[in-house]
Amino acid sequence: MSLKLVTTLTSGAVLLLSASIYSASAAELKISGAAAVAGAIVMPNKAAIETESGLTLNVTVNGDGNGVKDLFAGKVDAAMIAAPIKVTESQLNKVSPGSVSVAGFEVAPVGAIGIKFAVNAANPVKTLTEAQIKDIFTGKITSWKEVGGADQPILVVAEAPGFGTRSNIVASLLGGAEITDKARVMQALVQVAQVVAQAPNAIGYGNSNTIKQGAVVVPGTVVKQMLGVATKGAPNADVKKLIASMAKYGASVN
Repeated sequence: MSLKLVTTLTSGAVLLLSASIYSASAAELKISGAAAVAGAIVMPNKAAIETESGLTLNVTVNGDGNGVKDLFAGKVDAAMIAAPIKVTESQLNKVSPGSVSVAGFEVAPVGAIGIKFAVNAANPVKTLTEAQIKDIFTGKITSWKEVGGADQPILVVAEAPGFGTRSNIVASLLGGAEITDKARVMQALVQVAQVVAQAPNAIGYGNSNTIKQGAVVVPGTVVKQMLGVATKGAPNADVKKLIASMAKYGASVN
């Protein structure tokens, strides 16, 4: 084999390797945001979504507000959304005026999930009306005695402002009224139900993926939570593939 041919083959191999590396890099998609979307759709089906879409997903679960901030700052290709995006924008700008703008953002629905309310399994109060839940979460009812339970203070457990499930409760159930400032604030949705399972006088919320043993769902009141993918402007071809695949698995979420 001549030196010229070896050189040509080597150069070709380098070009093929470079193309392969470029292709792999181009196929990575960065997404961040709502734990409800990640927990219900993305993480349980990540391998299948990657196979179907031809993408490699780089996923950060950090809440609606952080997802919106990451998208606004250009840190991610798409944000996982579990609350009305204008509500999230309003809450972020309330904390830090002018910090984000969702003008031009587009949100594609990929599923829906039910937000359920839960009490500790040892709590004798197992049923509450929607009106009672509203009054508990806004701080009007502060003792379990007021709803037929023991003479014990009610510990409301909720996510921090800006997280999607909390934002849905505020917008859809509480009519815009804020959750009591006496609530114990958690930095992840899964932590809300964990605290409820540990604290006998607690009440919180979650979904079928987060409410586990030790916490009991209060029947009757369910807030529908829409799950979506947000982009800055129209989604590109890769994000469209992601949305289509996520919607397939989101259709079976309840």
